[in-house]
Amino acid sequence: MLIFISDLHFIDGTAGNHNINPKAFDYFFKDLLGIISDKKEAINEVKLVFLGDIFDLLRTTNWFGYPVAERPWGKIDVEKNLQALKVHAETIFDAVTETPANRKSLRKIKDYFVKIQEKCLQFEALYIPGNHDRLVNRWPSLRKKVCDSLGLSHDPDAEFPHFRQFPEYGVFARHGHEFDAYNYEGTGAFNRGDYQQVPIGDPITTELLSRLPYELKNRLDSFSLPAAEKERIIKNFQEIDNVRPLGAVIEWLLYQVKDQPAFLVNLVEDTVDAVIRYFNGLEFVQNWYQRHDKWLDPFDKADQAQIALYILEKFKVFSLEKLFSLASKAMDLQLSDPLLAAAPEERALRDAPFRYVVYGHTHDPLTVPIRIRGDREQIYLNTGTWRSRYQKAVRDNSFISWKNMTYVIFYNQDERPGREADFETWTGTLKMAQASG
Repeated sequence: MLIFISDLHFIDGTAGNHNINPKAFDYFFKDLLGIISDKKEAINEVKLVFLGDIFDLLRTTNWFGYPVAERPWGKIDVEKNLQALKVHAETIFDAVTETPANRKSLRKIKDYFVKIQEKCLQFEALYIPGNHDRLVNRWPSLRKKVCDSLGLSHDPDAEFPHFRQFPEYGVFARHGHEFDAYNYEGTGAFNRGDYQQVPIGDPITTELLSRLPYELKNRLDSFSLPAAEKERIIKNFQEIDNVRPLGAVIEWLLYQVKDQPAFLVNLVEDTVDAVIRYFNGLEFVQNWYQRHDKWLDPFDKADQAQIALYILEKFKVFSLEKLFSLASKAMDLQLSDPLLAAAPEERALRDAPFRYVVYGHTHDPLTVPIRIRGDREQIYLNTGTWRSRYQKAVRDNSFISWKNMTYVIFYNQDERPGREADFETWTGTLKMAQASG
């Protein structure tokens, strides 16, 4: 039995209280144990794959305490800065694993690993890095921390592979950020140097999405608002990175200032303006714009990013109605799913007898038919996320949230005799509605 989960995004809590409730792992592992114990199934091995973005080293305000040159998008080609970056990344990783919720979740994971081993003949947990945990693959010390935290048998002196093939299950898997131009800066060769390149998504997560509520909180401290009201405002802005689709982030910000007092609107406007100007002033960001701004393509990735930031900067220039219109057009530029387009082109489907391509990254669980090649059905599956998500409403400019959990299970021929490479996907949604009145 082969299981995939991804995008758990364990964070240190400085950019918001978004960690998974440890009880979620009880639901997940008890389901797996039930399948393993079912006499109808002949489960002799279990492989559990953590498919990237498990430990999130980007969604934190702790980077703001270090010089820009020592952040992942700083001057890390200087050996002194690179060593400082290593220490900072280790410090943030430790903070992630030491939060009460994460400490309890990681303990549960390892305890359930023991229970699984008691039920089956072979058990193995595997790790594939994504973009938010890209840094863990840079140094053996960080890989060791990953292995110790999850109870992995992986040798930390060896890098975690960026893809895995499971021919006995007909499965090829990678995190999938390789096909997201904002979160992968390498080439199609997918070599070691490619994965060490810093993508623009790194500073977007930290210097934009985490910095905005951080700066807003600092500015709100000078106003005599009730503590509960301040907390509500900051919490709403900390949810930016959970908004889906990503192109709706602009509308999310606009939604937060809708019908608010003038002083609060002005405060948000000034904060957004200051954060955007700071972001655009970063040397890394300026260099990225220059490298990606292709004059033959009027809507390249650099243009799309600059359009979105331009709209945010113009809070004070346009009416809300005009901003919503512009935001909608900006969102249209972002709606295509590059992973869905990439999956059918994976070499494993063309040159080897694989049936399934599995990605994570997008936070959207999917099961999509690709083609029938000979007698093989080929299918793309996405493992979604375990994080909360705020979804844009279809009839107005509001947003509604719920929690998700997705996992994918594959079976081989030995486990289900007479059938080849079966799979099942499970997606749970938990909505806790607020009491009215």
